[in-house]
Amino acid sequence: MTEPVTQADAPGLREAVRQAGALIALVWRTAPALSCAIAAATVLLALAPALAAYLAKLIVDGVLAALETGTPEDRRQVMIWVAAEAGVLGGMLALRRMLAFLKRVLHAELGQAVSRVIFDKTLSMDLCTIEDATVQEKIILARKHAAARPFALISRLFDTAQFTITIATFSAVLWSFHPLAVFVIVIGGLPLFIGELRFSSEAFRFYTAQTAEMRRRTYLEGLMTSDGAATERLHARSGDAVLNRYRALFQSMFGADRRLQGRRAWAGVALIAASSLIFVLGKGWVVWETVLGAITLGQMIMYAALLKQGQNTMTSLLATASGGYEDLLYASNLFTLLALPEGVRRGALEAGPKPGDGYRLSAVRFSYPSTQRPAIDGLNLHIPAGQRLGVVGANGSGKTTLIKLLTGLYLPDEGEITLDGAPIADWAPEALFARTAALFQPFGRYNLTAGENIAIGSDLESRDTQEDALWAAAEAGLAAQMIREWPDGMDTRLSRQFLDGRELSGGQWQRLALSRALMRTQADTLILDEPTSALDPEAEAELLQTAARPDRTTILVSHRLSNLRAADRIIVLERGRIIEAGSHGELVAEGGVYAAMFDTQGAFYRDEN
Repeated sequence: MTEPVTQADAPGLREAVRQAGALIALVWRTAPALSCAIAAATVLLALAPALAAYLAKLIVDGVLAALETGTPEDRRQVMIWVAAEAGVLGGMLALRRMLAFLKRVLHAELGQAVSRVIFDKTLSMDLCTIEDATVQEKIILARKHAAARPFALISRLFDTAQFTITIATFSAVLWSFHPLAVFVIVIGGLPLFIGELRFSSEAFRFYTAQTAEMRRRTYLEGLMTSDGAATERLHARSGDAVLNRYRALFQSMFGADRRLQGRRAWAGVALIAASSLIFVLGKGWVVWETVLGAITLGQMIMYAALLKQGQNTMTSLLATASGGYEDLLYASNLFTLLALPEGVRRGALEAGPKPGDGYRLSAVRFSYPSTQRPAIDGLNLHIPAGQRLGVVGANGSGKTTLIKLLTGLYLPDEGEITLDGAPIADWAPEALFARTAALFQPFGRYNLTAGENIAIGSDLESRDTQEDALWAAAEAGLAAQMIREWPDGMDTRLSRQFLDGRELSGGQWQRLALSRALMRTQADTLILDEPTSALDPEAEAELLQTAARPDRTTILVSHRLSNLRAADRIIVLERGRIIEAGSHGELVAEGGVYAAMFDTQGAFYRDEN
C-alpha cells in the first residue's frame, strides 16, 4: 500500500483537458436540454453589451443632431434608440435572472450525478481497498468538493464562452477606432490573471495538504458534540482537554491560512492598481482624440465605455480561466479517485464443482498493511457443509480476520481458500456473499426504522411482501418482543438524531443485527462473530438453540466457551494459527489451552454462585 498523501500534484495540460472534457460529457449526459438552454442564454447575454454600447453612441449622436437641426424626425429617432437601449438592458436583466435560475438547477443535478459517480466507485471497491488510509483520504477529497467544484468548472466554461464572445464584439468595434485599443483591453486584464493563477495553484496545494488536519478537526468536534462521546467526556471531565487540542489545531491551521490569504490580498491590491492605470491611460487617449475632433462625442462615450467594459470583461475572462484552473485542480481529486483500482478482480462462478465440500483453507496467510506479523499464518482447515464450528482465541488471535477470509471480504496473500471445490477468488461476489449470513463485529447501527434495520440488504421488494419475513427474522434474532413493546412497532425510528427517534442499548442493537443476519434465510452458512456479547445468559441460550439449523453450516466465534458445547468441532487460534482442534469433550480431556480457559470461566461462575 502507498503512504498517505500530504500534497496533491496539479494535472498536466493534456490531462486537464481530458478531465474537463469528461466533466462536459457528464453534464451532457445528465441534463442535455438544460445545457442547451444555458448555452443559448449565454450567447444572447454575450452579444448584448456591445449592442447596448452602440445604442448609447447612437443616442448621444442623435441628441446632438436633434439639438443642431431641431427636426421632429431626429427627435423621434433619438427616442427610438432610447427605447431600443431600454429593451436591450431589460433583456440583459431578464437573461441574467434566467441564467442564474438555470445554473442553480444544473448545480443540483450535476451535484447528484457526481455523487452517484463517487458512490458507484466506492461501492465497487473491495474491503481491503476501502480500508486503506490513502484511499479514504482520496474519497474525502473527492466528496468534499463533489458538487461545488465540478459545477463551478462547468459554470466557468459557460462564462468563458460568454466573455470571449463579448470581447470579440468589443474588439470589432474598438478596431474601428484603432487596433491598439484592442491591445489596451487585453493587457489591462493580465495583471490580475497572473496573480490569481499563481495563488490558485498555491491554495490548492495548501488546502489539499491539510486533509489529515481537517479529519482530526472533525473528529475533535464530534467528541465535543456527539451524544455517543458525551457519557465518558462528562464523567472523565475531558472536555477541556479535547477543547485545548481543538484550539491548538485551529490556531495552527488558521495561522497558515491567514498568511496565505494575506499575501493574496496585498498582491491583488497592487495588481488592481496596475490594471486601473492602464484603463486611465486608454480613456485619456480616447478623450484626446475627441478634443482633436477625430471622433464624435457619442463615439467617445462608446469607446470609453467599451474600454472600461472590455477591460473588466477581460479581467473577468482571465479570472474565470484562473478560477476554472483552480476548480479543475480540486475536481481532479474526483478523477484521481475514479482511477484507483477497485481491488483484486473476481470471477463469475455461481456454484462450485464439489457441492457439499464446504470451505477448505490450505496454507492460508494474510497480513494487514503496515503490520509486521501475519494475522493468519499458514492456516489449514476444512469446514464441510453442515458442520457446526466453534472458533476460540484471545483478542488479536485472528478470529475476525478468519471470518472475513471465509466470507470472501478478504483474499489470502498466500495459500488458497476454496468453497465447494472452487477458489474463493473465482466466485462472483454476489453469489459468494449470498452463501453466507453473517453477524460481524462491529455490526451496523442504522439510523432507520426498526423494520428497515432488519430488512436492509435483503432482496424482498416491498413492505407488504416482507412483513411476515420481518417478524420471523425478529423472532429468530430475539428482537420481536422488544419491537412489539414500542408504540410504532416496526416503524419505530431509531437514534436520537430524530425528534421521534428512540435510542437503544447495546444489547437491543445487537438483537436487531442478529435479526438482520437471520433474515438471509437462503444462505447455507451462518457466521456469528461474538453474537451474544451484549446479551444476557437467558437470551444467549435461546439464541443458540434457534439460530443454528441442521441444514446449514454454522460458524460461531465466541469468548463464552459454554456456547460451544454443541459444536461438532472447535478450533483454538493463537497468533493466526490453529493450536488445538476437536470437540468440546476432546479438548477438555486433552487438558490444553481450551481446557484451561474453560476451567477458568467455570470457576468464575462457580465463585459467583
